[in-house]
Amino acid sequence: LLQQSLSGTSFLIQKMFTFKMSFFINLTILLTFTTIHGVIIDNLIIGEPEVECGTDSMLVSLNTKEPFEGHVYVKGHYDTPGCRTDGTNNKTAKISIPYSNCDVRRQRTSSPAGVFLSTIVVITFHPMFVTKVDRAYNVKCFYMAADKVVSSDLEVRELPSFQSDDVQSMNSLLLSTLATELITQTVEMPECKYEVLSDGPTGQAIKYATVGQQVYHKWSCSSEAVDVYCMTVHSCSVEDGQGRRVLLLDENGCPQDKYLMANLNYPTDLAAQVDSMVFKFADKPSLFFQCQIRLSLKTDGECKRTSDDCNTLKKMKREIFAGKKGENVDVFSDTMVVLDVDDGYATLEDLKKLQALRNSNMHNTIVTEAENGVCLSSISFGILVSIVGLLLLTSISASVMVCLRRDRTTLKK
Repeated sequence: LLQQSLSGTSFLIQKMFTFKMSFFINLTILLTFTTIHGVIIDNLIIGEPEVECGTDSMLVSLNTKEPFEGHVYVKGHYDTPGCRTDGTNNKTAKISIPYSNCDVRRQRTSSPAGVFLSTIVVITFHPMFVTKVDRAYNVKCFYMAADKVVSSDLEVRELPSFQSDDVQSMNSLLLSTLATELITQTVEMPECKYEVLSDGPTGQAIKYATVGQQVYHKWSCSSEAVDVYCMTVHSCSVEDGQGRRVLLLDENGCPQDKYLMANLNYPTDLAAQVDSMVFKFADKPSLFFQCQIRLSLKTDGECKRTSDDCNTLKKMKREIFAGKKGENVDVFSDTMVVLDVDDGYATLEDLKKLQALRNSNMHNTIVTEAENGVCLSSISFGILVSIVGLLLLTSISASVMVCLRRDRTTLKK
């Protein structure tokens, strides 16, 4: 009876062992099959997208290798009506972007004089997800300012005849009727830029920051002309790229919230600066700054700005701006990714390394080395635990089977 029981138990263990080994082999085959068949989408853009600049919109057209099933949309406005088009299984795709919608950026420039209208267009080939083969393009349209031509009619008459003895009268008349030649010199308008830096005016441009980090805002214009122009930074705002905007400096260059941006300091005629702390919109990962710079001629060799007396302007309802003339240009800072204090990254260097890994291969599993071990993604950790568990069960089953065979051999003897 004992021998039959042991035989039955051995049979069950053998079946269990065979089942577990079969399950382990099937799991291995499944993982291998998934890895082999996780191929990249076989589609791409042929050539470069074409851009047509209209009076109130821009049209972006592109050709693809295979029928297009994805989406073309303005970055940050996937769900905004009029800012996205869906693929129709054709090898062409088009999107018409209205200037009055989709947060199209307007930037007035002085050299060359005109207006840039720009936006970022994202092209995704998968109908639901963003993949490695997707592309993004910075699309710009430039509208040059019309030249103003001033003309006047000039009537030319023959000089009257004079007697030789009336030379003095003739000279007087000639001097009064001769045309005066007008000599003009063209002075190029300054070129301006806006930077958000770390560690003062000579620091590096910031692309990643944490809330509360101290940064340095710097506005500067370069010009070949000396002691000609003055700059006034005004109408500054911070934007999240999705339509939300908060005013920081008003039309006179006076701060609206001293906790976000204080009064600017002008070390030279064509430079401005201010220190501030990094902030962010709630649940928004990035932001950028936009300002206007008013370029005006010096008055009596001095720069007189509307921001010189912001406290006085508040009492006067800032009516001084109505009489201030000058050429306005738009400047933008780089987009900055802002982390909360408790986002889980020890330093900004960790974020930069993580971003570099994502940019190199979006489908790779990101593994970050920590001080006391290795951090894996949740999927990788689950697969690892399953494999270790199966190996452990297999080892236990094999050990039990060997022990039972030994006991059976002993009983037979």
